[in-house]
Amino acid sequence: MNIWKYLSLALIGFFALTLTSCGGSNNGGGGSNNEGGSTGQLSLELTDAPGDYKAVYVTITEIQVHRDDAEEGTWQTILTPNATYNLLDLRDGKTAPLGVVDLPIGTYSQMRLILAETDGDTTKNILGEDHPHANYVIEDIDGSPYHELKVPSGYTSGIKLVHNFEIESDRPRGLILDFDASRSVVKAGNSGKWLLKPTIKILDTVYFALLNGLVTTSTGPVIPDEPIGGATVSAQVYNADTQEVTIVQSTETGIEEDNGGEYQMYLEAGEYNIVVTADGFSTACKQITVDWDDDYILEAFRLAPAIMQKMTIDLTLPLDSLEESATIEFRQNTLDCGVIAVKNVNYIESGLYLDDFSLPSGTYSVVATYADEILTDTVTVPGDNTISLDFTNP
Repeated sequence: MNIWKYLSLALIGFFALTLTSCGGSNNGGGGSNNEGGSTGQLSLELTDAPGDYKAVYVTITEIQVHRDDAEEGTWQTILTPNATYNLLDLRDGKTAPLGVVDLPIGTYSQMRLILAETDGDTTKNILGEDHPHANYVIEDIDGSPYHELKVPSGYTSGIKLVHNFEIESDRPRGLILDFDASRSVVKAGNSGKWLLKPTIKILDTVYFALLNGLVTTSTGPVIPDEPIGGATVSAQVYNADTQEVTIVQSTETGIEEDNGGEYQMYLEAGEYNIVVTADGFSTACKQITVDWDDDYILEAFRLAPAIMQKMTIDLTLPLDSLEESATIEFRQNTLDCGVIAVKNVNYIESGLYLDDFSLPSGTYSVVATYADEILTDTVTVPGDNTISLDFTNP
């Protein structure tokens, strides 16, 4: 077992002692003390993948679990955080503890998060102000920054996460909820609506490997390399049979002086394309195979400067629905990694989305999905800067 995991287990034990002594652990009446080995320990943490915003706030009121052998619809409240989290504080491997709880031993198949509908907690946001909503995004620090995030079904039925995990009496179980802000926040065109349609992965700390690396500039032999902060690093898998690109995990490189350009991410055993993108630079990719319970340090990515072009989406949908959104993905076929995803955006209403994002020079395949419909196109940058997608006439 590597050093990081020893520290993780030590921290889990520390949090458990702290929360128990302070009465902070909440088992919703369904747990019990660890007598006779009948219970085991579960530690929950929250982390985030990168997003193109200044801040994304969510307020989690309850966390519930469902035992595999329980009746359908039977949920047990295990934690009541009642706390507001800025997801963009939780990048580059940073996590926020949600709590530690004792649970009866056995197999659990699902978890769900209940989000607050109206008020955030008493902390301040990045502008030093009270939270105006329970769930909201700050798009820009200048101008009018707040956009409330509506959460379809998140207030009542909750955000359901399907993931089997075992609670054992002799080994603490640690789970990390990876909340992908970039895929979860959906801009709804000219109506002014913003939605939170959460994309969350559950990472089991028992089975992951830890990947570390560095992203720098590459400007020639005379000028020394410099770290690139805020670059997006993602672990991707391409399925040639289904032609799908799955982003398994993603993070963002550090922006502070002590961690500039550095990143780390947790991966289960497998083969991945590690893809790096940054505004003003070309895209880079390396293939890697990882085994669980190990640490990996990748050779530094050195990104060359690139011409960027603002892109516009002209989107027509058959109807506007809070339950359905269009996902538009820009892919490239590379020599080193094959097919990779460079950028993806989500929209929930028809509209002209002007200069919404930028792409570096190159040729891209555009794959747009809405419900069961798929539209494809090819664009060249610089050159094509408007992509028209009409799902009423596929």
